[in-house]
Amino acid sequence: MTLAELFLATAPGRAAPAAIDNGRRQAAQGLTLLAKAELGLDDKDAADAALKRAAQYSRLVGLVEVDLEIRTTAGQLALARNDPSAALAEIQRALPEAERIGRTGNLVQLYQLQARSFAGLRRPADALTSIRRSMDLVEEIRGTLQESSLRSGYIEDKQGIYQFAVRIALRTQNAADAFAFAERARARAFLDLLGNSTTLSKGRTRALVQEEVQLRARLAEAQALASDSESETGEARQAKEAVEAADRDYRAFLERVRKENIEQASLMTVEPVTLTEIQGLLPEGTTLVEYLVGNADVVIWIIERHRAKALTVRGARADLVASVRTLRAAIADQAPLAEIERQAAKLYDGLLAPARAEIQGTRLLIVPHDVLHYLPFAALRSPAGRWLIEDYALATLPSASVLKFLAAKDASNAHPLALGNPDVGPALNLRYAEREARVVGETYPDATVLVRDAASEARVKALAGSAGMLHFATHAELNESEPMSSALLLTPGDGEDGRLEVRELFGLDLHARLVVLSACETGLGKLSRGDDLVGLQRAFLYAGTPAVVTTLWKVDDRASFVLMREFYVRLKTAAPGEALSLAQRETLRQFPHPFAWAGYGLTGTPW
Repeated sequence: MTLAELFLATAPGRAAPAAIDNGRRQAAQGLTLLAKAELGLDDKDAADAALKRAAQYSRLVGLVEVDLEIRTTAGQLALARNDPSAALAEIQRALPEAERIGRTGNLVQLYQLQARSFAGLRRPADALTSIRRSMDLVEEIRGTLQESSLRSGYIEDKQGIYQFAVRIALRTQNAADAFAFAERARARAFLDLLGNSTTLSKGRTRALVQEEVQLRARLAEAQALASDSESETGEARQAKEAVEAADRDYRAFLERVRKENIEQASLMTVEPVTLTEIQGLLPEGTTLVEYLVGNADVVIWIIERHRAKALTVRGARADLVASVRTLRAAIADQAPLAEIERQAAKLYDGLLAPARAEIQGTRLLIVPHDVLHYLPFAALRSPAGRWLIEDYALATLPSASVLKFLAAKDASNAHPLALGNPDVGPALNLRYAEREARVVGETYPDATVLVRDAASEARVKALAGSAGMLHFATHAELNESEPMSSALLLTPGDGEDGRLEVRELFGLDLHARLVVLSACETGLGKLSRGDDLVGLQRAFLYAGTPAVVTTLWKVDDRASFVLMREFYVRLKTAAPGEALSLAQRETLRQFPHPFAWAGYGLTGTPW
């Protein structure tokens, strides 16, 4: 018995009707929460009993909002009992009420439950219609949230909707829709950070960001006033009209941004790329392999210019996470090669072998997901006893949608800028990093080379915008809890603290065709459930460069020097992706252990 029920049982006969109604209201709400808790503990009978009692109190008081929660929970209970017909009946009774009173949050969940009910009844087309409606509402709510943490967190909490949509689309043999849903889910948390802050936008788009923030604030304020107004008053009608006007102006603004700056539009609203668009951007001989990791399987898309296919590989996510961690630990600890080869072959079998027959090109463009962002794909081991980097030139993308923005980057072929071994204290001295920077100067006579005291943050900010290529041979600092504070460590002075942070990088207007971050763990960052890695590589991509070379672990100083020397020699005649792959192959001949070469990767366009 809830406290409210106890009150009702012991209330004196002369208790005021308002007090009785309040007790019934609290009883209904408390019992609904109890039912949800019992359902979470998989006690279906206890959940059912609590819901029936809650419904009795709700009917006595006429609580529409509580009745919605009761019906929603009843639908969940029916699905848990594998009774999709009963679940659908509950949901379809609740949906009109939720629509009538404008409870968008409830509608998101109700349409999702309706989709699951349709799926259980083997009606995938209806399930797809319902889940599309749920996604549309999720993104509509997200657009009204003011704080970036709220916007990204809201999407992170709804990833199951997108995952479900992908699998329903695959069930209907619609690989293109499934791909679009996967892209729709990607990168939202990171893009929200950009789209919500004027300090994280380049100068030429800052006015658009400011205008968006103001319009979104106006819309949120109008919606708050409308929700506080009585439904039948003149004031309520006026508030509703204000919401409609604000919403109309915001949508018109987004349409204008799409025409002026499509990349900035992607930071403000969901602009997923289509499968056909991606195919049009892929050169002959390049295969895009995109992953979507679920709790019990991995979806793999294999996309080439004239063909595409989707595969589903069964396997628990927990096992995949353990395998990636084991391989990374073995490489970092420089375990015997035989042990690393065994772990690398196991991951190859699960992630590449199923797709190998569909891959016709010699260049792989990989879009990782979830824990796969931390996997050194170069070190996967084929049954023929070859590392993946020996068979393919490799590059990665944070999402396939990014490719259409990178293809339009205004890259320059101006002189390179190389920084090596900045003076950040004797404990952080990198002897080979200085030599590495000088190799750039030897290979490219017109390069500007800055080492030790000269490798300062102030000089970088002054010179980076005019450089055709940027090379940083320095330490990096990763901040998992506050990823926008992750930084490259440079020499301080001239008003700068020496920390070139991610948040500062977004404000740069770069035209370099390539950025090389030959530093510790520059390819890492905070991985959100929205599946974007908030790190240095993504910052440079947005700042203006189409390709970034980064590392996944604390690289060996001497091996890094050898690899970078080989890379720059080959870069004079080969594209960045091909040059890096050739340099890794040469380095592994001198340093066979993957610790020396597998941590390097190119993110962005490799051609």
